[in-house]
Amino acid sequence: MRALLRQIGNLYIRFFGSPIRDEESGEFLGRALIVVWRGRIHLIGFNGVGPIKPVFCAQERIRYWRQGIGFTRPVSPDFPRHRSE
Repeated sequence: MRALLRQIGNLYIRFFGSPIRDEESGEFLGRALIVVWRGRIHLIGFNGVGPIKPVFCAQERIRYWRQGIGFTRPVSPDFPRHRSE
């Protein structure tokens, strides 16, 4: 029963889920249902590869009361890995 509900949920997300694109490169990251509730962003059924992080979208006019949210992949650290002795 649980497996059947999961398959139905995945089918629903495949058809009605929002496509998620990388805000910086425009690359397709996956699909998910995006629910914003109590100040948090919930991605339900994200079927992409790897973690993603939310970022604010660029705006033509600055509006502090409404911000656009996009997603991007986290970048790897750019500092060298040295041991201190």
